[in-house]
Amino acid sequence: MPNLIFWIYIIVSFANVIAKIIPSEDLDQFTKPMLMPLLMFYVYRSSIGKTTKRILLVSGALFFSWLGDVALMYQANEAFFIAGIGLFLVAQIIYVIVLRTSAYQKPSFNLVQVIPFLAYGGALFFVLLPAGDFTIPISIYGVVILTMVIMARLREGNTSQESFRLALYGSILFVLSDSILAFNAFHTAIPYAGVFIMSTYCAAQLLLVKGLLKHVE
Repeated sequence: MPNLIFWIYIIVSFANVIAKIIPSEDLDQFTKPMLMPLLMFYVYRSSIGKTTKRILLVSGALFFSWLGDVALMYQANEAFFIAGIGLFLVAQIIYVIVLRTSAYQKPSFNLVQVIPFLAYGGALFFVLLPAGDFTIPISIYGVVILTMVIMARLREGNTSQESFRLALYGSILFVLSDSILAFNAFHTAIPYAGVFIMSTYCAAQLLLVKGLLKHVE
């Protein structure tokens, strides 16, 4: 059953990306709300009989991501855009917690390992800010998602290599997806931005989920 759900998620993800290419608002609005519920069902079917705090946290992150997806479908309305940022902020905080706790021991800070991410975050902030009325929420969200990818990087040696790599690649793609979204919204319009945003986002969520499920307590 998990394999079937996995492939359904892949198909729906491709359909959503195609909706951005055509473009088709109807196909987009039909497929986008299906993505995170499919991953939540995948988590459920993959962890039957193994319900742990980690599984509940991952499910919670996906739930708030789903709410954020729905809110951002109406981002032309500023209130929905702010709500979407807030909901994804909650999802990222949950991911920070689950990445920190899905390790054999508390990850220790290593400046050398995280310098590339700090440099990228600093450069992106410099390019995007100020973002008008969105400066504060965007800054807060940026710090949290940067913390998420750093936490994923610091798990090396504290989990299996497969879990480490999948979660790290997923977190990097999440940062890339949000970077494209922010650059497109606050700096320069990017042709087919929706294609790049959704393709990296769908892959990011899947890799994060699979990576965290691969961790063995």
